[in-house]
Amino acid sequence: MQHWETTSSSKETCVWTGPNSGPWGSAWAYGSVHSDSFGSVLFLGGNEVKSSAVVKYSSAPPQAAFARLQEKTDLKLPPANWLRESAKLGPAGTTILGNSKKSKLFSSFGMAYDFIDSVGNDVDVVSDSENIKKLLKIPYSKSHVSMAVHRIGRTLLLDELDIQELFMRSSQTGDWTWLKEFYQRLIDQKWQRKKKSKEHWYQKAILSKFLYYSINGDGAAQPVPSTAEQHHEDSAPDESDEAGRASWPAPFEMPSSVSEDPGSSNQGSVPLEPSYVVGHVASAPKEQNLSTLFNDGENSQGLKNDFVRNILWTFEDIHMLVGSNMPIFGGGRYPAVSLRLRDNNKPINVLTGIDYWLDNLICNVPELVMCFHVNGIVQKYEMIKTEDIPNLENSNFSTKVIKDIAQNILSFLKSNCTKEGHTYWLFKASGSDIVKLYDLTTLCEETEDKYQNPFTMPVAILLYKVACNMMMKKTQNKKHYGTIRTLLLNCVKLLDKARHPQFCNQDQGSFMLNTVQRHIKKPVPPSCAFPVCHDTEERCRLVLSYVLEGLKSVDSSIKKDGDLPAADPNTPIPLKYEDESTSGGPECLEKQMALFLDKMGSFQKDKHSSQSGMIPGSWQYKMKLQLILKSSKAYYVLSDAAMSLQKYGRALRYIKLALQCNDTYCCLCTNMPAEVLLFLCQCLTLCGDIQLMLAQNANNRAAYLEEYTYQTKEDHEILHSLHRESSCQVFAWATDLSTDLECQLSVSCKCYEAANEILLFSNLKKQNPEQHTQILKRMGNIRNEIGVFYMNQAAAVQTERVVSKSVSAAEQQLWKKSFSCFEEGIHNFESIDDGTNSALLLCNTGRLMRICAQAHCAAGGDFKREFSPEEALYYNKAIDYYLKALRSLGKREMHPSVWDSVNWELSTTYFTMATLQQDYAPLSRKAQEQIEKEVSEAMMKSLKYCDVDTESVRQPLCQYRAATIHHRLASMYHSCLRNQVGDEHLRKQHRVLAELHYSKAVKLFQLLKDAPCELLRVQLERVAFAEFQMASQNSSAGKLKTLSGALDILIKTQCAFQLIRKELLINEDVKSSDEKTPPGDSSSNLNKDEVIKLLSIFESRLSFLLLQSIKLLTSTKKKIGNEEEEVLKTNKQVYSLLLRATANKSVTLLARIEIILNLLEQLTQNNEADKTEIR
Repeated sequence: MQHWETTSSSKETCVWTGPNSGPWGSAWAYGSVHSDSFGSVLFLGGNEVKSSAVVKYSSAPPQAAFARLQEKTDLKLPPANWLRESAKLGPAGTTILGNSKKSKLFSSFGMAYDFIDSVGNDVDVVSDSENIKKLLKIPYSKSHVSMAVHRIGRTLLLDELDIQELFMRSSQTGDWTWLKEFYQRLIDQKWQRKKKSKEHWYQKAILSKFLYYSINGDGAAQPVPSTAEQHHEDSAPDESDEAGRASWPAPFEMPSSVSEDPGSSNQGSVPLEPSYVVGHVASAPKEQNLSTLFNDGENSQGLKNDFVRNILWTFEDIHMLVGSNMPIFGGGRYPAVSLRLRDNNKPINVLTGIDYWLDNLICNVPELVMCFHVNGIVQKYEMIKTEDIPNLENSNFSTKVIKDIAQNILSFLKSNCTKEGHTYWLFKASGSDIVKLYDLTTLCEETEDKYQNPFTMPVAILLYKVACNMMMKKTQNKKHYGTIRTLLLNCVKLLDKARHPQFCNQDQGSFMLNTVQRHIKKPVPPSCAFPVCHDTEERCRLVLSYVLEGLKSVDSSIKKDGDLPAADPNTPIPLKYEDESTSGGPECLEKQMALFLDKMGSFQKDKHSSQSGMIPGSWQYKMKLQLILKSSKAYYVLSDAAMSLQKYGRALRYIKLALQCNDTYCCLCTNMPAEVLLFLCQCLTLCGDIQLMLAQNANNRAAYLEEYTYQTKEDHEILHSLHRESSCQVFAWATDLSTDLECQLSVSCKCYEAANEILLFSNLKKQNPEQHTQILKRMGNIRNEIGVFYMNQAAAVQTERVVSKSVSAAEQQLWKKSFSCFEEGIHNFESIDDGTNSALLLCNTGRLMRICAQAHCAAGGDFKREFSPEEALYYNKAIDYYLKALRSLGKREMHPSVWDSVNWELSTTYFTMATLQQDYAPLSRKAQEQIEKEVSEAMMKSLKYCDVDTESVRQPLCQYRAATIHHRLASMYHSCLRNQVGDEHLRKQHRVLAELHYSKAVKLFQLLKDAPCELLRVQLERVAFAEFQMASQNSSAGKLKTLSGALDILIKTQCAFQLIRKELLINEDVKSSDEKTPPGDSSSNLNKDEVIKLLSIFESRLSFLLLQSIKLLTSTKKKIGNEEEEVLKTNKQVYSLLLRATANKSVTLLARIEIILNLLEQLTQNNEADKTEIR
């Protein structure tokens, strides 16, 4: 029975396995074998065992064909090519033939570094193939087993722990004394080194010669001269002794120039042909954080992957990354075989059979060639298939049992090696059945120096690399965040801050920052929240706490404040920009901006030294740069989060700290990386956004000031560390909290301009087109904001200006500033093909032109105002900008709301210009006919851009505008007709146009329910137009017809009076209930004075038309018919009632409206009766 024990302080558990734990003798099926073993897959399956192997990396050349040695060949004689390089062997040399040294203490770490993607997730075990074979032979062997076990995620790393070699080193260097004492105390009190027998060295030498014979071309012995032969015979044991001895690495503190292995560096530096690299798996991307420092640590420890092959071996459900140096031969009808030398007098035992079988499985070799000898004399060869090895005579073993052993061992190790970063020792003494597992890390911590464990640094490096690899995967799952943090915490626990300050306080900051940035880009739902911190600020604060610890470590390792170098009298002291910025205004801002860009340019050319005395290139220098950059990113994320919460004062404080960190980084860095410059652009862009939001939310300025001035102790200490290197004032112009709106907008604009300039002078524009586009869009937006600010100021000055006073120089300066901002903004948007925003800025420029036109009205002191040329000039410029805006949009579908807005503004401009020309006709400069023509053209263009058909919020306004335009045109043509003399054709044309526009105006006003007075006024003008026509008529029939038409027009005003009555009733109800009229109520739009005026005109016109109708009907000489008698009767009755109503001056407005409606109703009924009789 085989016993397994774990020993760790007070806990001890046992499990067992052995050759009798499962069924014996069951066979396993052999699957397909490919001719090329490198990169191919061997699948062995059946009811018991499944195995597949993929060669991931190989430095071996294609298999050398082996030669069968002639019978009676003496293997004691060395061949001519013995221990010499050969083209058939490739650059790997004797390693191919199995003469390499035993695997190093850190061999599994070398493989893990090369295949970092597999560690922690996909692979269960990483180890040398020799270690795997030792473990699987434990139940059959009495030999001792000593291995170091480390756990990284779900992966176990196994390395041979040669106690004899270890303790020999301990006696020389003092290392491992704690383990030696523990071993002697608990396991073997009388430990002594066991020397290997002469038979061992004889067998190794004869095997080496046999393998060299096997690759020799003719297969015959080619002895060297006797003296040289004797030399080789004498030197072979010594060389083999050296080759068989493990080489232990120096402690981490030993200089890297002291090599542990004279041959290892040469071997590792031999360049491999591309054809030799079969399936090399790329490791994780190079970490930016401490990659060079950790690589230095690897090199100093000799952590290299020296195996000829790295194989991904799947045995049942166990995935193993295995290193192997087994020689593989091929050629002829044997594409891949392993070659073995056996003493014919010694039968093959179970251990040898398992050894051969596992080697072939791991290396994907289908056949075994066995060469038998007697005392070094070749006897015969025998070919054995891999699937037949378990059934060899005297070497029978069950593959099912081997599978069970593998699964039991893996289960035992995984269930007991639970602590990541701890070093476990799996030990079985020679001849013992008990396998024990010790936690060496716990034992080492009980000694005076708990960092004596040489595995500490390699394990810490591997933990860090695995965590970084997981962090840098683009498709990282959120469930891995906890795993990454655990890996980094364990890495930090293993390191001593005093000995390795360059490694401490860095890992957690890297991880937390990456998780924070991912969470900012993609908010995590509550169910998937990060398992450590609950919100962004908490995570960033954790990052900053780690950064602060790192900065303290670095600062304390350089020089104390009192030991800082004296100031150079030839170097000017950098002054703060703060005082200058508060006194200089925008002009000073320009200077500061120029200084900043000049400094940024100098960073690309000159080298800068540290004020604290750090040496560029030192670990302190590299570490501080990384820590400063991480703190800057953390503050950036905090600022972005505060910005989204509308905490703009807090956001400005955080971005100020981020930019101060950037300032220090720029001062230290001799060559600014592109990534840092891009990040600086992001910081400046965010700062510009914050300043803009502060300008737009000036009402909460007191709260923002309180947020801005608050500072934590942690922030203060980080700033103190930054001030050791820089004054941190380069970006002061961008981060001050100003109370002046103009200054805030200007600062925001300068931030965007600075970001854009950095992209341009660093040639990053093409590599980052999206970021450049965003910056240009923000520049266009802020310039629009500044332009609107100056435009509103100009409008306010214009309002306050005395009417008779001319335009001031200050007002004109504001126009120029506003126009300049709009023009630059339009250029920004046009450069990125943003037609919509270009159209909006062109629209604003048009509005500015209209404000300029309004400012150029003639002085009020003039006796008669006329439409001036300056007004015409600016209105025409406004029209040009609006038309450009429409061209920029192209078509309405591009952005309907903007399109409609531009059309409305263009229609308004045409309408305003036409109205001013009509109301204040420039008769001193132009003829009446020309003015009328220009007014008509402008009104028609206004109609063109006034969309009355599309249903929208603006549709009623468009309808009112169109109705007004038709009314004005009708009035103009009416006036022209009155004043026109002579040209009858022109008079007729004016008459037709007047009638047309009056009818269109009436139709549009009737669609509106809130313009009864306008409708009434148009109808009264139509009546006046009819009266004017009647005056020129001579026949009674013609006059009677015109009168009848005029009365019809007045009758159609009934709807307008109904609307007026409705409004008056609402007013009466409000007064009776003593309630105030609600704001925006329709009754507030009714002007009673205007209603009274229009009502009086209506009464007089109705009275006049009725009287004229009565006169014409009674004075006619012809006998009138029944219809005319009815009309006459009705007209007399209505006329009588109207006279009585108008005579009573005490009647209220509402009563007068009611009377008019009654009279119109009577006239309506009479008209309808007449029409019925006619039909």
